[in-house]
Amino acid sequence: MIPFEAITKLFSFDLQGKYCIEIEFSINGFPKYQSCWMGKMPDKGKDLYWYGLVSDGSEAFDYDNFQDFSCAPVFCGKSLKDIWNEVEVLSIDGCDPKERLQAYL
Repeated sequence: MIPFEAITKLFSFDLQGKYCIEIEFSINGFPKYQSCWMGKMPDKGKDLYWYGLVSDGSEAFDYDNFQDFSCAPVFCGKSLKDIWNEVEVLSIDGCDPKERLQAYL
């Protein structure tokens, strides 16, 4: 289990206008959310925080800051903060989550 504080630090990483962070995850107890994505990327001179929750793209959300991103009730009325204990991080940037997380911290 990755603590929420570690994810907060990960998302505060300076992308220097050219890097991206992509996290694949699932949510235990939410059958609808078994192959989800979230990330951070540069967009027109600022950082964009995003979710891609279902494969058909109908649940894709963009945010200008981590606070709004982590508190948005996009998971059946709950936020990332609310459900974090149920989140299983499957990969970070296509790599083992614990190993890749260390690169950001």
